[in-house]
Amino acid sequence: MTGRPRRAETDRAITDAARALLAEVGYTELTMEDVARRAGVGKPTLYRRHDSKAGLVAGVLRDSLAGANPTVPDTGDVAADLRTLLVNLCAAITGTDFGVAVAELVAPAQRDPAVAEAFGAVVDRRREVIRAVVQRADDHDRLRSSDVETAIDLALGGVYYRHLVERRALDDAFVDHVVATLVEPS
Repeated sequence: MTGRPRRAETDRAITDAARALLAEVGYTELTMEDVARRAGVGKPTLYRRHDSKAGLVAGVLRDSLAGANPTVPDTGDVAADLRTLLVNLCAAITGTDFGVAVAELVAPAQRDPAVAEAFGAVVDRRREVIRAVVQRADDHDRLRSSDVETAIDLALGGVYYRHLVERRALDDAFVDHVVATLVEPS
């Protein structure tokens, strides 16, 4: 027996409500009840989509990052493609509630295995997106690092360190420097 099809508007309302609440109150204080109330849905509707708070938050992060880079660029210029990915990531971090959401999850991910698993799955997907471009740089002998995984760590780690620890600007000059550090000019 099948039920009614899910409404995209309901999914969007839930994701937007959870993202906003995560930024406002943090992961620890976020409740499924508050998300349902803010989204204008019943708790059963929410739980049909997300069986846990960690799963809900992972969905919020996936949605935010998918919006930042819906496709992997492939213009033929790996430096430009990596720049596009990082500029879009920086814009998501600084221009939306996503950056606050990430900051709110770092500590809980260290203590709660469910949060760590959900956060890890999102990070793994982001690494796949960056890997597609970094691997092309390596394939064309333009990667300055001797290791693709280390280059990914440097690209993403630089962005998140600068945002979470130093709280410095994630501007175009920073992104250009990261790209120049990782990719040989053509």
